[in-house]
Amino acid sequence: MAGNGDASIRRPHLDLKFLSHGTMECSDLDKSRRLFEEVFGFEVVRTSKIAMQFRLNSTTTVVCVKLKDKPNPGGLGSHFGMDVETVEDVDAAHRKILEIQDEYGIQKVTRPGWIHGVYSFYIVDHDGRFWEILKNPPGGYDHVFRKGDDSRSWSEQGSEA
Repeated sequence: MAGNGDASIRRPHLDLKFLSHGTMECSDLDKSRRLFEEVFGFEVVRTSKIAMQFRLNSTTTVVCVKLKDKPNPGGLGSHFGMDVETVEDVDAAHRKILEIQDEYGIQKVTRPGWIHGVYSFYIVDHDGRFWEILKNPPGGYDHVFRKGDDSRSWSEQGSEA
């Protein structure tokens, strides 16, 4: 159901239970799996010759599908975010990623900084996918849903994503 503000108050047309998964394209499942397990700490399961699923502390999974063509990873606006506890943890993760960047084929690492109300940095992996490591408020983005759709107040804070 919708939150506060301008959101629809109508009942949804579908009776969905939860968000189960999303998908991404990969060029090399073994290389991706190594990054996902050894760097990010994801739980990974190979489900076929061309696919695997991963998750982290959740029942929601991402399916990584190997394509014959070059993957289309999107850009910065199509990234995945992974939370740490503190700003110091973001900085420590940044230092560690810089140490292992070449070993895992990481193409780019941005500098940590404050953006859209959180302290974070971005990684671009071997397939060109963007990953964000960030210090979120407690509860992750739950505060966004508690606040609701008041776009004026989001604009005033400069917290637009």
